[in-house]
Amino acid sequence: MSLKQEEVLNPTSIILELVNMTSTLKTRKENLALLAKEHYDVLIIGAGITGAGIAWDAALRGLKVAIVDKEDFGAGTSSGSSKLAHAGIRYLAYGEFSLVRHASRERIWMFTHIPHQTAPLPFLIPIYKKGKNSMIKMIFAGAMYDILSFFKNTKTHRFLSKKKTLEKVPNLKSGTLKRSLFYYDGTMDDARVTLETILSARECGALCLNHVKVEELNKKQGPDGLNQISTILARDLLSGEEIKIQAKIIVNATGPWTDELISKAMDRKSKILRTTKGIHIITKRIIKEDVITVITADDDRGMFIIPFRKDYSLTGTTDTFYDGDFNHVDVVQSDIDYVISAINNDFPGSVTKDDVISAYSGIRPLLISPKAKAETDTSRGFEIIKMLPNFFTITGGKYTIFRYMAEKMVDRLVKELQYKKKDFKCTTKNSFVHGGEGIEDIKDYIANNVPKISKKYKLEEDIAEHIINTYGTMHTEVLKFIEVKKTLGKRIAKGRPHIFAEVHYSVANEICLTLSDFMLRRSQLQLLDHQGLDCAEKIAKEMGKILAWDEAEIKQQYSNYKKELVWNPK
Repeated sequence: MSLKQEEVLNPTSIILELVNMTSTLKTRKENLALLAKEHYDVLIIGAGITGAGIAWDAALRGLKVAIVDKEDFGAGTSSGSSKLAHAGIRYLAYGEFSLVRHASRERIWMFTHIPHQTAPLPFLIPIYKKGKNSMIKMIFAGAMYDILSFFKNTKTHRFLSKKKTLEKVPNLKSGTLKRSLFYYDGTMDDARVTLETILSARECGALCLNHVKVEELNKKQGPDGLNQISTILARDLLSGEEIKIQAKIIVNATGPWTDELISKAMDRKSKILRTTKGIHIITKRIIKEDVITVITADDDRGMFIIPFRKDYSLTGTTDTFYDGDFNHVDVVQSDIDYVISAINNDFPGSVTKDDVISAYSGIRPLLISPKAKAETDTSRGFEIIKMLPNFFTITGGKYTIFRYMAEKMVDRLVKELQYKKKDFKCTTKNSFVHGGEGIEDIKDYIANNVPKISKKYKLEEDIAEHIINTYGTMHTEVLKFIEVKKTLGKRIAKGRPHIFAEVHYSVANEICLTLSDFMLRRSQLQLLDHQGLDCAEKIAKEMGKILAWDEAEIKQQYSNYKKELVWNPK
């Protein structure tokens, strides 16, 4: 790590350098120069969770790695999921036992190795007389879920009587309710898991750059007479600078944009994906207890009502074919109506469209399955495809198995690079993601640290708890900003636990370069009250102090943020 990179990790230095060109921007400029100068073992295009996992695994093994994304880390599908760390009980109905088995193991790995961003939670599936979730189906599902996880889930499944079910969720429709299946999966902050994985890759030596778009893949004939990628032409979207990149192997991990990049590489149209749109809404709390409940939409599709932070519920997802603009996927009123109707089917009168606080969308990159009759039937399996001698595509899969997908991809890269596998073994199984090392139980960690933090920094307990939950062991670095400047301990907005120190920390340590980067993928403020519009201008001004934005740029950042919102409440 260079001296300049070390300075970026020092919160005090960034506080004292609030004018002119800051350490953050200097480091970015240096990294762009390195991207053009060095010859990499692997260039990963696409910094969603799949690309992030590959970058971390490859760098941890000692490969020379660079990863770029035309937007921010996790800006696509990886921040538009249901935010569940789950094996996927519904995939059993499609015979995807191998997927569920792998996801079962990886889910527990996530709870252990990313403890501050994930949490096991109970799930409840109501069983109604003549409902789609029959008792026989649920007996099979519950048993297989435990067997495929080798009985190593948080707890084994059980069935609750009607009375016990209604004790958990009193406002559930009860007329023909018989009982419920009660089992465990979990939740996560998908955007921050992606980010923390990128930061882990950076700690291991990977060069990680957001807002860098690959524009051309130039080819030449290789020693074997076959065409291969020779140079990659990219552009820094913040400065406009053009960069030529050289790498032995290129990995296409662009999610929904997979076919687009393949087309550039192969000079022919590609169609290996079926892309589907999923939307979620955030409302006031529908279920008081922290239990995730499966509900049924009008067309019999299952959805989840998920506890979100302390005061909200997150409900979704839809799953419909989509071939529009992947860069901006609008949430329309018919999407909202569909989800609200599903909620009220099982929780009568719980919400109206006026109760929707925010909404977001995502695109699933699913492998085309000729047997699939509907979007919900499409396989969640993944594939690694060699398109050219040094150009690979990895696509499909599901979020929870990102570490496993990365392991398989990097095993293939090591083989292609003709390195000895014994010298480049995968070690992610025993490695903690950034901010997670040293935390055995997040609840105990919070209980032990919140009182001390609150007293020392004069912060209210909800703020202290939020800082720990968000940054894990790195919360100490966030708090250093308050030591230098006490006013950075103030709340960004009324009723929310976010503080201004987080803005400084994110810019200094988390490669946060735009207002939109901070509002959704660093802080979740976009998903909360007013979609963060009540505090976005204040944050833009604070970021402007650090990143040397003039008044025009601050206004432009705020304008860009509003344009990027995919839901417009009218």
